[in-house]
Amino acid sequence: MHTRSLLIAASFVFLVALARTALAGVSATEAPGRQSQAQLPDAPGRAVVERICLGCHGAEVIVPVRSVVVWRETLELMKGFGAVATDEEWTTIHSYILSNLASLNVNRAGADDVAAVFMLDPETAAGVIEHREKAGGFTTIDDLKKAPGLDAARVDAATDRISF
Repeated sequence: MHTRSLLIAASFVFLVALARTALAGVSATEAPGRQSQAQLPDAPGRAVVERICLGCHGAEVIVPVRSVVVWRETLELMKGFGAVATDEEWTTIHSYILSNLASLNVNRAGADDVAAVFMLDPETAAGVIEHREKAGGFTTIDDLKKAPGLDAARVDAATDRISF
């Protein structure tokens, strides 16, 4: 039931954004005097996200941090609404959004979510989960940085999106 509620909420947010830009007759990125103060993080994949996603949405719709689960559901929802991108572009969008905008509870996340947020291969992400289980969970950013294979700079970059 929780997933359904999140999906409905995400749908509502994006439908409102779509309606707003449709009523304006231009995309949020083209509207003079309506430029968003929100900025997408400067990271690999940004140009693809700008080209595909900002055609319908302003950055202010994309930038707010959402959980990995909500982002995955939202991206699938956008596909269902007709967002057009190649498989390679969808992979880039997923990677960019999850590694730069998704929040993560590091004590509850599975290996796939850890891999997505910290840009890890599956084996390294599994090692992080194994370390977490042996340690009885993470309580601080410094605890998390002790997990094998995690880049401290990458953890620092995601600090404001990590919960315990």
